[in-house]
Amino acid sequence: MRFDFLSREMFPDIHKTFMAAFSDYTVDMSYMTREHLLNRAIKNGIVWELSIGAFEEGRLVGFTLLGVDDWEGETAAFDIATGITEPFRGRGVAKAMFNHALPELDARGVRRVLLEVLQDNHAAVTAYRKLGFEVVREFDCYELQPDSMVHDDAAGTEVEIREVSRDRLSAYSDSLGWRPSWENSFSSIRRIPDEVTLLEAWIQGEGVGLLVYYSAFDWIMALVVKPSHRRRGVAKALLSRVMRLKRSRRTTVKMVNVLSTDEAMVALLRRLRFDCSVRQFEMQLPIQRRE
Repeated sequence: MRFDFLSREMFPDIHKTFMAAFSDYTVDMSYMTREHLLNRAIKNGIVWELSIGAFEEGRLVGFTLLGVDDWEGETAAFDIATGITEPFRGRGVAKAMFNHALPELDARGVRRVLLEVLQDNHAAVTAYRKLGFEVVREFDCYELQPDSMVHDDAAGTEVEIREVSRDRLSAYSDSLGWRPSWENSFSSIRRIPDEVTLLEAWIQGEGVGLLVYYSAFDWIMALVVKPSHRRRGVAKALLSRVMRLKRSRRTTVKMVNVLSTDEAMVALLRRLRFDCSVRQFEMQLPIQRRE
């Protein structure tokens, strides 16, 4: 088996291998069109020349797509997706791809690698632990049919909802209760190459809350309310608006990577009839600088 770095021109083969590798995944990934996978990679800061492929007789049978960005003040990489087709699993392919990338990551000043993995994917969690990854945080992922949401017409009656541009993200950086996951970071939101909807709540001329909805994946990527205006129906008003926007599509809306210890957010979502669908670990591996 040969391991080599990938290129943008190889993306059709990457998508084909992705669909084969995830055909038996716990979460249904059949919606991941070539355009969706490419845009998700761009959103997460893909660096093609750091991403690795595993080749058997010239055929791509596994891959790791890596993005790079600043994370807590230092350069970090993120495992956007790792996929290995079924006949080649259990043969150390993921470890070999990762080891192939490490020298180049180090040369580029990457000081840690992050990834997100389903908590019940025990084989993957065990494999990452053997590589030295440790669990940093636990995330819950929720979903809801738009027509199932509990609406409180009395809540948020003083709130005006406006659609705004991504420039408004910076106004809410200091209101985040915890650092969003890489998938939902403000940097990732700014990089989204296709349509994303930002709804801002205003009360008496002041912007007090923001919701980010990525329609390609039916994801609510951010829901933040300024501390001075919490428990005034702002979050409910924002969620109600995005649900009304979705009613013509009738597809499930998802809110991914909610910190499991955020009791207020978890309680709100449960009151509104969101169900926790999957749970994820955020895992991290420090990279020691090589002299």
